[in-house]
Amino acid sequence: MNRRDIPLAPELDLERADQPLTARQRSMDGRPGQRIGDAMGALPTSSRHLSLEGRPPPDTPTLRRLPGKARPRKDVLLECEAEAAEMRGYIPRVLWGFLIPDLTRVFRWRVQLDCGCIPEVLTREDGPPPHEMRWKEHAHGSQLPPGQMICWHDDSPPAPYRMIAEWGERSEVTLPASPVEPPDGIDPKVWAVIRHDEPHTSAFWKVTLTCGHAGEAVAPNLNWTPASGPRQARPDRVLQMCADFEQAWHDNPELQAEQDRDHTRRMLADGWPTPRPEQLCHSCPQVRMILAYERVGWLVPRRQKAEKTESSAPTPSHPALERRLQRAEAVAERLRAELDQLE
Repeated sequence: MNRRDIPLAPELDLERADQPLTARQRSMDGRPGQRIGDAMGALPTSSRHLSLEGRPPPDTPTLRRLPGKARPRKDVLLECEAEAAEMRGYIPRVLWGFLIPDLTRVFRWRVQLDCGCIPEVLTREDGPPPHEMRWKEHAHGSQLPPGQMICWHDDSPPAPYRMIAEWGERSEVTLPASPVEPPDGIDPKVWAVIRHDEPHTSAFWKVTLTCGHAGEAVAPNLNWTPASGPRQARPDRVLQMCADFEQAWHDNPELQAEQDRDHTRRMLADGWPTPRPEQLCHSCPQVRMILAYERVGWLVPRRQKAEKTESSAPTPSHPALERRLQRAEAVAERLRAELDQLE
């Protein structure tokens, strides 16, 4: 039996079982907030808004007063100073100026998202508003399309399947040997076929999905490139897999969710391609559109240079004015004497 031809539920898909930690495995801090690392990573852009599939295109976000109040500035500053100090502990000193923001140049905003949340965000300088920035998603470390931010909600819908639109960088990852005991939920007979007895190296490709979010695909082998096209199973094997899946779904109707079952049928109809042209997008369920924004102000208040003018100077006392007049008269008398000598 070929380990790549075993019919598996999506959570056991071998393409994903070989991958390093991704969106479905990592613990993601999905709520936007006052992270100065995010402020450094957000990039301005002039690109158009890319709407999420299934949502109407939003109107251009407006600058207006938002409900509620901003957090106390001192609290936010203390948190940012603590984060900056932590970053200095693991970032080489030579890179501090590039990776650790100067807190005196950080600007605070509040944004209203289409989920109803109103988080605070930080940007470098008082430049482009938040909806024109490209904010980071932490699963793949990539930039979201402009106008989008991650805001995690436990009741969000499941991750949808998206087609791969573009192939990016390639990397190789060496993975350790699989444990002898199967993970929870995997049949021991299946695990005996798919497990790796020894450490192995797999090639991973960064991809951009049709929704504009980042993903990751594992190649069939180290020599594979996107130009090679997907590898397909033998036609007779595909027919056998179709029968196996139908039997598995009949025996256990809860084996796969409806959208996963539809995905499996599409892949079988395409000859069970590897890599899969469809990937789960774990960003889509947690991405929100920015509807409005509010300026809060500088994280560190700018110092105002007081202009010294005569109108702002204090009025001198009467004795002081008399002394100044006497000195001026003495100077005038001396100048008159010098003029008389010249004549």
